Amino acid sequence: MRRLFLPTFYIVANILSFGASAASSALYAGIITFVFVLYYSYAIKLPAIDKLILVVGAIAGLTTVIHGLYFGILHKIGFSGLTRGMRLLNRAIVRGETWLKIDIRRDLNADQYRELHRMLCYLPRENAYMSVAMVVMIVAGVVVYLNRWQNYSFVNLIQVGVIAVIAGFIHAGFAAVITELVTGEMRTRVKQIMYEKKVEFKEISLSTVRSKILFFIMIMVATLFVSNFMVYYNVEFPVMIRFSIFAIAIAAIMAYMLFSIVLQSLREIEAASVSIRDGKDVMLFPQALDTEFINVATGLNTATTTIRDYQHNLERKVDERTAELTNANEALHAKDKLIQMELDFASEIQKGIIPASIDEWNGLKFYGYYKPMEKVSGDYYDVFPAHGNRLGVLIADVSGHGVPAALITTMAKVTFARSAQSSHSPAQTFRDVNDQLLKIVTTQDYLTAFYLTIDETHHFYYGNASHQQAKILRAESGEIESLDTDGLFVGAMPEANESYGEKEERLFAGDRLFLYTDGLIEIRNSSGEELGIERFDAILQSARPLPAAEAVPFIVAEVFRFAEGNKPNDDISILMAEVNREYSRFLQMAARAYQQIEQGDRQNGVKLLDEAIKLYGKNLLSLKTAGAVNFDLGRIETAERYFHAYADLSRQNAEVFYFLSSIAIMQKRFEIAERHAREAISLRSNYALAFNNLAIACLNLGKYALARFAIEKALVHEPENEEIRKNAERLEQLLKG
Repeated sequence: MRRLFLPTFYIVANILSFGASAASSALYAGIITFVFVLYYSYAIKLPAIDKLILVVGAIAGLTTVIHGLYFGILHKIGFSGLTRGMRLLNRAIVRGETWLKIDIRRDLNADQYRELHRMLCYLPRENAYMSVAMVVMIVAGVVVYLNRWQNYSFVNLIQVGVIAVIAGFIHAGFAAVITELVTGEMRTRVKQIMYEKKVEFKEISLSTVRSKILFFIMIMVATLFVSNFMVYYNVEFPVMIRFSIFAIAIAAIMAYMLFSIVLQSLREIEAASVSIRDGKDVMLFPQALDTEFINVATGLNTATTTIRDYQHNLERKVDERTAELTNANEALHAKDKLIQMELDFASEIQKGIIPASIDEWNGLKFYGYYKPMEKVSGDYYDVFPAHGNRLGVLIADVSGHGVPAALITTMAKVTFARSAQSSHSPAQTFRDVNDQLLKIVTTQDYLTAFYLTIDETHHFYYGNASHQQAKILRAESGEIESLDTDGLFVGAMPEANESYGEKEERLFAGDRLFLYTDGLIEIRNSSGEELGIERFDAILQSARPLPAAEAVPFIVAEVFRFAEGNKPNDDISILMAEVNREYSRFLQMAARAYQQIEQGDRQNGVKLLDEAIKLYGKNLLSLKTAGAVNFDLGRIETAERYFHAYADLSRQNAEVFYFLSSIAIMQKRFEIAERHAREAISLRSNYALAFNNLAIACLNLGKYALARFAIEKALVHEPENEEIRKNAERLEQLLKG
């Protein structure tokens, strides 16, 4: 059927215009309608039928001209149609290579291509509307003619109305179907052009396959309707035969056109499916305007696009993904490197809070070992000054590992050291630290700890907050004693404050005290066995004959030898304190020296103290006492030596710096005297004698304003001190003079 219409259609398009060729579809439909109506008119024996045919023909000629003008029949002489869309349609579709071909211009813009596509899709509907308008105009003319020149009854007018309805239905339907059939190729072509030019557009549907089938059924009903009327009015048999042949031909033509549209669409879908199967790059642009076929085409095009993306762009996508993965890997590597640098930095900071070496304190020598499972850990030990000239010794283990645990160890270190300044009681310190950590740490982390405060005679108080028991290896008997008290975790709950207990114990010459974390005794060998307390005690016993400096390395080596190369699953820390054997002799000799000094025998007492200090020269009390007694005895150089030895060990005693400033004044080294006096004042802000020395030094250095300030501060703190008052008077006289 397309082969029947297309040649004529394209010739008309090339001679007149594409719109005119579309309008010719209405002409074909009009001829079919006219014949159908003519048979119907004869069937019902409509009066004056011959004259009525002439009237219809005359009016139909006029409406055909109007129809042609609307669709641009005069395009060649400059009138391309009544509407903007029709004018674009006639100007955009031009002659092809021959009279039997037409083409679409390639120089349109995107909006023009979209408008052209819209016109081609709506052209069948527009042609149908104009066909109905033609029928209306013809019927109007016929009615005017019948009312004026023919005496038609009311029944005859009703029959004319029925004819008009049948004519409008058949004319519009045939015009729409023929137009859709012959314009389909142009619709497909304009969509292909828009696709090539990457012009976005939407598919447009005008009907459904169901509506076309319904139209075909209505044609058959109309045919039966006319046939029944012929029988009813006893139309001649030859006429009935001719109408039947005509009706069958019309039905066949309509059926063929409808099924041609459907079949063409199915072929297009089949061809596109085969191309997709074969991996070809194909897009389906259906000629039909049915919703079903357009939806199928849209789905296939989407599938084609997806498949094409996978097939044609697979290598590009692989390259892109590879590049993305490479970039992501590099970013992760850089981030990991940054994290590792930060962890290294954090590790160095944490190493700073764990003493690398601990100075001997009153005969106690300390040796430690620390090995984190990761770069940072929750284990730490510390030694710090405590209340009452005692030394605080602590080992702690924070729950968890890594950075969070390391942060809590830092907070715990500061909190323990601060709390130790106000109390020598381990239980009280645990309570203070527990309260502080509960305020600071909002997570579920906590710590276990063993803490003790020891004095210079090595008597100590200790407490255990759910940590591993401490061990004492007695030098004389070789026995191991375990130290433990009640106490819950620190930083876990406020109720733990009621659980902390404390006990007391003492170390003697050669005794060794061990503090450690659970990672040491929970390490496993290749058989899955833990080291355990019994094996650990045996290792401590084995290390007893070794010198103190070799004991901890030996213990650690034995622990790892037991592990048989297995990595520990927790941080490992151990701290050992050993009592210097010479320190006991020093204590006995120093005690006799203090007794003699108190009894007034300073000469012999300080001599005996000198001998004691030779045995052990790191006891602060003995150094200070020796310095003070020698100062009183006028042994200024000896006193200065002892005070400097004290300052080298500790710079926390204001009285020591007062004596050093007094000695410097005697030696007329006033700058040194000023420096020592300032240090004494920084340690004790109400130290009147230190302010007095500062005033003397500044006066001799010519710092009169500072000297006046210092002597006034001295008078404020000790207004009754006779020496300070005399110095104030002398200073006032010197400043006036």
